[in-house]
Amino acid sequence: MALQRNSVPQRYRPSGGVRHQQRNVEARVRDQSWPGTLMALGIFVLLISFWAAGGRTLVGYMELARWFALLAFAGDLLPYKRVGLRLGMERLEWFLFNLLAVGPLMLSLLLWVNLLLHGPERFAVTPYAGDIMELRSYWMAHDELPPSTPIEAPSAEALESPPPGPVGGHLIGTAKGLFGYEVITTYEEIAVGGE
Repeated sequence: MALQRNSVPQRYRPSGGVRHQQRNVEARVRDQSWPGTLMALGIFVLLISFWAAGGRTLVGYMELARWFALLAFAGDLLPYKRVGLRLGMERLEWFLFNLLAVGPLMLSLLLWVNLLLHGPERFAVTPYAGDIMELRSYWMAHDELPPSTPIEAPSAEALESPPPGPVGGHLIGTAKGLFGYEVITTYEEIAVGGE
């Protein structure tokens, strides 16, 4: 007769090295939150960069849209099994990750690099009275900046005592960015001159 116990029998536990008899046929995606976090971050970074760096870059909206499309869909040309699946993403998640994280972050990076790494500045004084977004709108409508008078590198004394006249204006500094797009490096209001 077998020995009977009043305790719960222990379950059979396979040894540590043995798993299922069959391996998975296809790799499976992992449940993770970092792609969604980067997608949300990419959208916010693009909005801020488009307003701050894009507002100072003299480039048309259609050209920016083309650059965004290139950067957002270039990752989808990579083989999904080698890249997307290895990162643990489903196909739709991989597509959205490129569209909402890679594209916006790369476009933002390129806008900031073009703005911050530029060639020598050229200065001019213009009677134009709008803010910098109105200046960019003027450039979009006329494909050139408002009429202005070129000057050498401005000094603080020259800006504090402008030439006599009833009209003040703005000091505009422009330069060629690293990627070839003109950027507005300086846009400062100068005092109204005396008569």
